[in-house]
Amino acid sequence: MSSPFAAIHDTIIARASAPGSAVRGILRISGHHAVAAAKTIVETPDLLVLKQRSACMDTRILLPPKYSTLPLFPAKLLLWQAGHSYTGDETVEIHTIGSPVLLDAIMVALLAVSDYVRQANPGEFTLRAFLSGRLDLAQAEAVLGVIDAANDVDLKTALHQLAGNVSAPLSAVRTVLFDTLSQLEASLDFADEEVPAVSAETLQRTLTEVLEQIEQLRQRITRRGIEGSKPKIVLAGLPNVGKSTLFNKLLQREAALVSPLAGTTRDYLEAELYWEGIPVVLVDTAGIGTESTDELDESAQTKARELLEQADVVIYCSNHLAGTPAEKQHSAGTPAFMEYLLNNASKTIFFQTKMPDESLDSLIQEVCELLRRPPHHGILAGTALRCREALISAAESLTRAREIHDCALVALEIRNAVNQLGLIDGTVHTEDILDNIFSRFCIGK
Repeated sequence: MSSPFAAIHDTIIARASAPGSAVRGILRISGHHAVAAAKTIVETPDLLVLKQRSACMDTRILLPPKYSTLPLFPAKLLLWQAGHSYTGDETVEIHTIGSPVLLDAIMVALLAVSDYVRQANPGEFTLRAFLSGRLDLAQAEAVLGVIDAANDVDLKTALHQLAGNVSAPLSAVRTVLFDTLSQLEASLDFADEEVPAVSAETLQRTLTEVLEQIEQLRQRITRRGIEGSKPKIVLAGLPNVGKSTLFNKLLQREAALVSPLAGTTRDYLEAELYWEGIPVVLVDTAGIGTESTDELDESAQTKARELLEQADVVIYCSNHLAGTPAEKQHSAGTPAFMEYLLNNASKTIFFQTKMPDESLDSLIQEVCELLRRPPHHGILAGTALRCREALISAAESLTRAREIHDCALVALEIRNAVNQLGLIDGTVHTEDILDNIFSRFCIGK
């Protein structure tokens, strides 16, 4: 699309159903003249009157003879008044026989007889929904995530983002900052009047709380989405407990070197595979022991700990059954490693590597169940990439605001933080941002 705002008030039309033949096909018309355009191709145009927020009517399509020789055929029309449709504009959907030839004929006729109708650009329906306030920018990206979802995990992540799991906390943070900013600026603008000023203690507490919330969101983005959308499954445990053997069994090939000597694995190995339809990255790490034997071993263990932090699921390997909390603490080895596992119990699976191979099926099933849990902290990769810099910039501004004492400068830093957060949900946006997002949509969405 040449510009996300190009002819934004035009009436647009596009096919809204999937390509190919089907029992039913859908054409969507949106804009000020949507109903008027539909009247040009129906058998009884006088009956096509939109008096309520929405309406549904059965009719027959009568294409102008100049553009088509097709006979009358049935259709169902769904109509919405402006302010009540997906786009926020007056909208008509034509539901009829899902023949590509038939749908193309309707499109040609409508574009020919209606000077005020044009074909929609990619993503233009969702763009209008954003510009009319029906969706924010993170939710608009979630629409694309729903369309492009390759599995149920991706779909759940997109649906949760569409429901506002990114937008809601951001909106709450921006509201707190904006209220604080309003009080600061009021005290500066009306210094001679009795306007209550924000106390230094209250200001510091507010900035600290907001920084903590921004940091939590930043960590979510760093953990998921920056390096890709495939969940990372990390094998961890003490040295020589069978991690590499398990890695090979799960891959069903000899990918990792196996030896009875402890410390054989000095680097990590990654492999991509599908478990129950979910694309995952399986990672074999070096054993984390009670102490490092040399500089190379210390480096390998440091990397193993880093991979643990990035993991979506940790399979903690042990050569004996770790059932009770005490047994799990004993098998964890170092106190720090034990503390990590206990603090991340919701994403950790304890697995006895000496179990028979039949147990691998139940292990894979347990991993997939964890991955399929509703992603309360899920965020789409595209959204994560876009808002990472905005979160960093907002956090830097608020950190500076905590360190200075000039109220005017504090207000300036808070305003920058508010604007940076606005880039994420689209409260603040540029044409370049919108074009980059909506150009990835297909026509009709």
